[in-house]
Amino acid sequence: MFSTKLFSVLGHLSEGSALLSRAAHRAAVLREPGKPLTLEVIKKVEKLKNDEVRVKVHYCSLNSTDVKIISGKHKELKVPLPFIPGHEFSGEIVEIGKDNPHFFNRGDRVVVMNDLQDPNGGLVTEAVVKNRDVWTVPQSVPLREMAVLPYGHGTALLTFALHCNLKENDLILITAGPAGMGLAAIDLAVSVYKAKVIAICDTESSSDLVRSKGAHKAVSMTKNNYTKLYKSIQDALGDKKAKVAYDAVGKGLLHLLADFVEPEKGKLISVDPFYNAQTFPKEVPQFERPKRKGKEDKPDESAEGRAKLLQNVQHFDLYEYPDLDTYRQMISDTIEMRSEGMIAGHISKVFPLAKIQQAIEFVQQKQCTGKVLIDVQCTDPEEDCAEKKHSTKEDDAAAKKKSKD
Repeated sequence: MFSTKLFSVLGHLSEGSALLSRAAHRAAVLREPGKPLTLEVIKKVEKLKNDEVRVKVHYCSLNSTDVKIISGKHKELKVPLPFIPGHEFSGEIVEIGKDNPHFFNRGDRVVVMNDLQDPNGGLVTEAVVKNRDVWTVPQSVPLREMAVLPYGHGTALLTFALHCNLKENDLILITAGPAGMGLAAIDLAVSVYKAKVIAICDTESSSDLVRSKGAHKAVSMTKNNYTKLYKSIQDALGDKKAKVAYDAVGKGLLHLLADFVEPEKGKLISVDPFYNAQTFPKEVPQFERPKRKGKEDKPDESAEGRAKLLQNVQHFDLYEYPDLDTYRQMISDTIEMRSEGMIAGHISKVFPLAKIQQAIEFVQQKQCTGKVLIDVQCTDPEEDCAEKKHSTKEDDAAAKKKSKD
């Protein structure tokens, strides 16, 4: 369901308006897919609905899903225009609607996650969101880091805890691209579940990163050379089979990974936001299975098990999870695990809102190894405030606590 409340009042205001700081906000706006975002001044939503919360946005995660929507190359993700991207962000509450089931207070430090197709995203200095999508953040957790945790870690937690019963020393295959979804799953699987992770990464730099994060083994994808990838995974696993293949990249990789998952009790799981159950059977990457000596003329005994796995692929998206209580609990648990130092977000680079187009290109060119973060309050193109050490007192305290831990 798309909201249009923001854009009924969208418009330009003069820079010299005396009411600019109180009645208007800066936002990165998409007006035409495939065109650069424009930094605009938009009017404030004056009156909140009962179930809404107004948040001063400090940081917003720029995910690859956002970048793909902006590019306009994925027709299955149509968005209403004009559109403000950004479905993970953090900040502080400045106003609360009449309904307050989660007992928020003005000034609360919060993290927000909304539908990635909602036109009222986080690349705006002040956002109005549903209270169901807001969580308080303890003082011990930096708002900067919290902005990159909900979607990736929350979705992985939902999957590992409720749908595949991941346990210590279980062998799991995880694909990781530039979105940070795979990296979050690796962090959770290694740090919390103590599983053995075989990471399949899109770049060598990402492979180096996941090794440092505790992955048992890591292999890199060579562009379009899936036969080489198959052989690399085969070498990494030896004669063993994984309990789960967790795919955050898409591109039909589960067709390849099915060969390396237990045929009877194993699971193939997709968390790719662009996964389509109807088109998936045809999305088979081109690769050859290396022939094993003495088995050239024998039938493929694993074909039946592989076919069964592929017929039962499960797709999870935390935001679309049907049970609201579970949805909220996954993010609450993610916040608690970060507060206790059990998990950590990885930020590749921070850009000011004024340089949003540079941030988009940074993601498109796969220069990031983790999440790309936007400093939303930095709207001056002449001031590179995202590179300065200008964190809040709360974030400073959180960083000191983390260093002591």
